[in-house]
Amino acid sequence: VCANNAEVSLNGSVTIATGGTWSGGAGVFSDINILNPTYTPSAAEIAAGTVTLTLTTTGNGTCNPTTDDVVITITPAPVVDAGIADVFCSNNADIALSGSVTGATGGTWSGGSGTFTPDANDLNAVYTPSAGEITAGSVTLILTSTGNGNCVPVNDNVTYTFSPAPTADAGTDQVACANNAEINLSGSVTVATGGAWSGGTGTFAPNANTLNAVYTPSAAEITAGTVTLTLTTTGNGDCLPESDDVVITFTPSPTANAGIDPIVCANNSNINLNGSVTVATGGSWSGGTGTFNPDANTLNAVYTPSAAEIAAGTATLTLTTTGNGTCNPVTDEVVITITPAPVVDAGAGEELCSNNADISLGGSVTGATGGTWSGGSGTFTPDANDLNAVYTPSAGEIANGTLTLTLTSTGNGTCLAVTDNVTYTFSPSPTADAGADQVACSNNSDISLNGSVTVATGGSWSGGTGTFAPNANTLNAVYTPSAAEITAGTVTLTLTTTGNDDCLPASDNIVINFTPSPTASAGSDQTVCANNAEVSLNGSVTIATGGTWSGGA
Repeated sequence: VCANNAEVSLNGSVTIATGGTWSGGAGVFSDINILNPTYTPSAAEIAAGTVTLTLTTTGNGTCNPTTDDVVITITPAPVVDAGIADVFCSNNADIALSGSVTGATGGTWSGGSGTFTPDANDLNAVYTPSAGEITAGSVTLILTSTGNGNCVPVNDNVTYTFSPAPTADAGTDQVACANNAEINLSGSVTVATGGAWSGGTGTFAPNANTLNAVYTPSAAEITAGTVTLTLTTTGNGDCLPESDDVVITFTPSPTANAGIDPIVCANNSNINLNGSVTVATGGSWSGGTGTFNPDANTLNAVYTPSAAEIAAGTATLTLTTTGNGTCNPVTDEVVITITPAPVVDAGAGEELCSNNADISLGGSVTGATGGTWSGGSGTFTPDANDLNAVYTPSAGEIANGTLTLTLTSTGNGTCLAVTDNVTYTFSPSPTADAGADQVACSNNSDISLNGSVTVATGGSWSGGTGTFAPNANTLNAVYTPSAAEITAGTVTLTLTTTGNDDCLPASDNIVINFTPSPTASAGSDQTVCANNAEVSLNGSVTIATGGTWSGGA
């Protein structure tokens, strides 16, 4: 019999005698006086592995009792060991069973809702617990002996517990700006001692094993617009590593365009700015010492440079994006070149003589391609666009005594036209008065001249072939005509002003006519007698109105 199934159904028999009785064991008989009792060996007998029982006949009559022995061999009960209980990680819960059975030919596993591989009859099967068992935190498996012979099957239990699996949380997906793409990672793990980041081509600071590392993406990742980073648990013990992904999306960075560098003129320096931004909600101008209208936050503001910027000839303005979200601000510069304003010089005013009033203009223009004259009613020669034209004033301007001409720059580019005025005054011109025409007698032809001049310092006589006494520069000279002039009967003298300064000389003529001189004819010589001495004179005169006799006593 088997030690764990040691009750023995005895099967004694006797002849001749009427019965029998059992003895010899330390165990218990169900009834020692029946031939077929049940015997339960004692523990000592089971341990000894054998017991000898004796059947002695009873009701022998005159016979002596007879005995017979039966030896009961007690084989050991099967020994089943389901193995040592252990703790497995929930995510690495496959259990390599290690059951053992002695005293039986094998064993079978039961008690779990999972699966045995290759099957439940393999003492060293691998047990894969069900999700429910993992969730419950434990499973108890039973190993029961099979092939027990006359033994009762024996079983043994082993309980396995499941520890929580590591968890990895890479954090929520993030959106970063392409120009502010450093990501503050916020990883966390449970059960495991740490975690490691992977999956990107950028860099982790201080390193990839820091849960809260700062990730700097590569240029390629920024260009691609996304990167997926994986956080994997480390220090997992007997657990499998767990991982979690975080997706980082890169939005375009803002752009700022301050516009094309403009060139403006110092006298027309207001700049219509033409800034533009993308991604950001707006922009702000800075960097200048001038003023923005309506304000520096208007992309198309009008900028008025300061006097210092105009003097320096340049101003640099910076457009910075605003409303950048998670992006860093972006800037762009516009360099304003301020060219000098045209310089116009109409020349210095001067005083001109009324009879010499043509003006040689001397205008100059810099910072523009030319200039044009205006403001007068006279004429410009060759034209009003010649900076050095000759201006001939009108009679009205000369009579008015003053004239203002304006020189205005032309070809100003971005500059406003610049003007400059010049004023000319007209002084009176000299006058010459040679006096009234005179008539002189041929035989008394010396002429007392009576010339006069104004403005000029003097005058000079000319035009005759006679002589001036004391000289021709004496306004009241005496003129003695030549015989030819007397013969001709007339001479014209001209008085011309001298000492005219910037005036042209003025002249005036006097016409002197020579009348024939008187003639006197006393008649033919006569001879008379002393006693008849009265002489009838027969005198005659011409030109003169009469004659008078003289010479006699």
